[in-house]
Amino acid sequence: MRAITFDTESSWQSSFTFNHVKCLIVCRGPIRLETMNIFKELGATYGMLLSEKDSIIFPQTLAPELRAIRNRRKQVHHVPDYMGTTKEERVERIEQIIDICHENGYTHLFAGYGFMAEDAEFVERIENAEISFIGPNSKVIQQAGSKDEAKQLARSLNVPVTPGEDRIDALTLLRKAGKAPDTYFPKIIKNHKLSLPENWQSEELIDQAVTILQASYAKQIDLFTIEELQQETVRQVESIWLENPGKRIRLKHVGGGGGRGQRVVTSVEEIAEAVMSVLIESKAAGEGDNKNFLIELNIENTRHNEIQLLGNGKWCIELGGRDCSLQMHEQKLLEVSLTEEMLEAAAREYESAGKTPQAKVLRSDAKMLSSMCKEAEEFGKALNLDSVSTFECIVEGEKHFFMEVNTRIQVEHRVTEMAYQLQFSNPDNPEDTFVVNSLVAAMLLINCYGEKLSRPKRLPRFVSGVEARLNTTNPALKPHAGGVLRAWSAATENEIRDDQGIGISNPDTGLLQPYNLAGAYDSNVALSITHGISRRESFEKLTEILRCMEVRGHDLHLNVDFHYGLLHWLLGNDPMLKPNTRFVSSYLALAGKLKNFCDQINLDLAWKIQRDQVQKNYGSDGLQIYDQKITLILRPLKKLLNKTHLLMGWLSFQKSKNLHSKLSTFQNPVQTLADLYHFLRLEQHSGVPPSEQIWSNDQKLLETASAFYSELKTRFGKTDLSWQELREILSAEKPPAKFKL
Repeated sequence: MRAITFDTESSWQSSFTFNHVKCLIVCRGPIRLETMNIFKELGATYGMLLSEKDSIIFPQTLAPELRAIRNRRKQVHHVPDYMGTTKEERVERIEQIIDICHENGYTHLFAGYGFMAEDAEFVERIENAEISFIGPNSKVIQQAGSKDEAKQLARSLNVPVTPGEDRIDALTLLRKAGKAPDTYFPKIIKNHKLSLPENWQSEELIDQAVTILQASYAKQIDLFTIEELQQETVRQVESIWLENPGKRIRLKHVGGGGGRGQRVVTSVEEIAEAVMSVLIESKAAGEGDNKNFLIELNIENTRHNEIQLLGNGKWCIELGGRDCSLQMHEQKLLEVSLTEEMLEAAAREYESAGKTPQAKVLRSDAKMLSSMCKEAEEFGKALNLDSVSTFECIVEGEKHFFMEVNTRIQVEHRVTEMAYQLQFSNPDNPEDTFVVNSLVAAMLLINCYGEKLSRPKRLPRFVSGVEARLNTTNPALKPHAGGVLRAWSAATENEIRDDQGIGISNPDTGLLQPYNLAGAYDSNVALSITHGISRRESFEKLTEILRCMEVRGHDLHLNVDFHYGLLHWLLGNDPMLKPNTRFVSSYLALAGKLKNFCDQINLDLAWKIQRDQVQKNYGSDGLQIYDQKITLILRPLKKLLNKTHLLMGWLSFQKSKNLHSKLSTFQNPVQTLADLYHFLRLEQHSGVPPSEQIWSNDQKLLETASAFYSELKTRFGKTDLSWQELREILSAEKPPAKFKL
């Protein structure tokens, strides 16, 4: 589907053109190629930055998008690193980016969801260089992107926030001022020649400290030491512990994001090191860096919900939510859409099935989601939001707390695109409308024509969306870099796959080029997205996508099996379950126990013991029949026991089909075996070696057995006979009178 569906016969719609846009894309990851494709569709031209890691240190590794660029000499610009490793390098890189824009005639800049997208200083420098930044302006980023200022704004709007302290840097400065801040503050202002508003002394002392610190950050001057900051943090954390004994405390830098710049502490002894880690990880340990971070009560049993926002500076619209609770190490793994329409539809389905308590819970969830969406929209209006942002909350039971605002496009933005479209109308003719299906396209549209656009209408699209992050991790979800990806099946009909261009074949040979998963940045390789009329259907579609996905290479570890097993686990229990942010850790622990159990099973020995029993009971004739089945049965079982995530999914899949635990009693084992071959994608299909599909002799055995039981049912004159009924008939001494011989 097109990013924007314009009617060329409408003069109003024809005025929205983008051929004047020449944009430098300064991000990497799946968003880069997505943006390139959307800009190309809309008629905008573009170029991209390419770091040495992408082109020299790891050749043929981290920039597969290059295969989609025709004129590399003019469209690709080399830099040592995307953002620099020190403050000096960062300043140098900003100047280099500005020079690249001016020297090559770039009118716009797009930063995706990288660090630079939420860097107010970077965006302000871009704006001052008269380059149009596609995203929120620097003032919005400063107020909303800074976690402390965002929480203060949330409080002013009566939005519930996480208990804690937002201004540890100001408290540290106040502590240093002692009992005489009225004389200490003017003294340091004079000594450091800080520029402050004339009325700064009319504020409360804590606000005076904040104002002075902002001026010091602007001049890159430190007004306290890291040691003093650590000492004040200890005092504040101990104060929180007095009211909340035994609770863990989270330290979170105001400029952090994506799980970075955060630490959780459980004792006083951990605080000093945690503070330093937060600063270093956020690149805020240098002189003059903003060293403020949030001190929050770590609410343990939480879910992570977020609301998608879009605005033009005058209006703001919410586009429903996303549940991102399935995560590990603060990194999201599986994201699902969260909309009132979907929750209401699921509640009605529960009611029709007699599940009144579950329906009541879903309606309560819909009510809370509605509150979050209203708060998010009010927050966006108060910000004068002029692009996309995400209003993030943590949810505990029936309560929710504002956490932060991400002033950028999110990795999981396509989940929202699966749930909703945006319809813009001509202010002079409400019947003259066009539809936007892409949030990246909406960002460009608002950047170029925001003032001409009235508030759009939100249209339901597919009801439910889901995204799986395909990462280079081992079965324990720990990063595993260094493998080489040599073959990857194409995206299927229901799949949107953002793979950075890995799947783009060589234009000369038509073959996929090897891709070295070097891990120079993060473990994410691709995103797999799909949709459905319900969450169940979207999960079912994604499981089929993953079942059919073929990825081949050397020393290759991707989390495809984890997602496949997890989705089946959710389907086998309830797709509308609400796992918390610690669920994946518990799930992995259970998988570990299951693996330990499987390691004790020797299928070959079990087969031999059973073989001896068959020989004893049925002689050589029985043994001949038994031996024919050895590979038919053992091959899929060995694969299942060797891949714990697949076994977790298989057991849950069987649970969804059987209400009781003794599966052999309630399902024909031949059908179970056929289901297992399908589940493991070992059924016959072209293009794969014999080791990855059922062997022809086993296929014949399976078909013969299935046909035998099917014919039995026909002869009994009852094709819907259950396995239990069939077993009772077969165990009888004589066939029933109605059996057709």
